[in-house]
Amino acid sequence: MDCEMQSTTAALKRAKFMFDLNGYFIIRNALSQTDIAEANAAIDAHKFLERTDKNLRNTKDNTPFSGDMKTGRFDMGGMLGWESPHREIYRKFLCHPNVIPYLHLIIGEGYRLDHSPLIIAQEKGSEGFSLHGGSINPQGKLTPDLLYVCKNNEIYNTLAAASFFLTD
Repeated sequence: MDCEMQSTTAALKRAKFMFDLNGYFIIRNALSQTDIAEANAAIDAHKFLERTDKNLRNTKDNTPFSGDMKTGRFDMGGMLGWESPHREIYRKFLCHPNVIPYLHLIIGEGYRLDHSPLIIAQEKGSEGFSLHGGSINPQGKLTPDLLYVCKNNEIYNTLAAASFFLTD
């Protein structure tokens, strides 16, 4: 399920297959060590918020992802508006040259950012995540504006998320 970071036709074909098969793919080495260092330095200059309020939890109690119920989720936002130089690396992530071909592959050219990005961190005991529930809502009904279809080898996708991992 991994795609080595290459912008070759073969790598994109493999990514397309993995996305259609699993709903995701991994681009290894998309970020340079400099990118990672800059992103982590920017995080270090800001403060995480721990989300412990039950109303802010992203998982249901007593499920495999609910965690120990004592440790919250850690997150921070606003990085696109942080002071310089901290915001630049996160702005670069939006149009990173090693990622653009893969975004074009699964959502086409001319995509847009539909909400501000978020940095999420976990410690032992933190809850897990349930990101974008898909095209079926909690009541079991179809949500047509969140569809994914692959027909005649063409991908039609109305929503995608990209995650950049900054630690092992």
